[in-house]
Amino acid sequence: MAPKNVFLDYDNEEDLLSISSVNDKVKFSFDIKLPVGDFIINYGFNGRIIGVEFSNASVFFPILRQKDLRKAKAGLRVEYGKNWAQIYYNIFVPNNSSQVIQGMIPTPMPN
Repeated sequence: MAPKNVFLDYDNEEDLLSISSVNDKVKFSFDIKLPVGDFIINYGFNGRIIGVEFSNASVFFPILRQKDLRKAKAGLRVEYGKNWAQIYYNIFVPNNSSQVIQGMIPTPMPN
C-alpha cells in the first residue's frame, strides 16, 4: 500500500503522470529527455527529490490508456549516494486483477 503523503495525478489530455510528496513544494526541476518521452525530477527546498513526472506517460505505462485512475495510489522512495540518487516508485491500479506497476530511475544529484 502507498504512503499517505504521496500524490498521484494523471492528466489524460496532456498524457502527464505525476508522483509527488503532498507536503513539499518544488524549488527546481531536472528534465531528462528520452526517445519516447521525458521525465522530470522535482527537488524540494531541502535539495531532496520530492517527485517525478512522466511526459508521454502512456508510452511508459500503457495501462493508462485503458484504466480509470481515480482510485489509483502511488508510492515513492529515494535512496541517496554521494553524487547520485535512485528513485523507486510504484503505482497500484485497483481493478479485477489489482495491477501494481514498479520501477526505478537512477539519476545524478546536482551539486
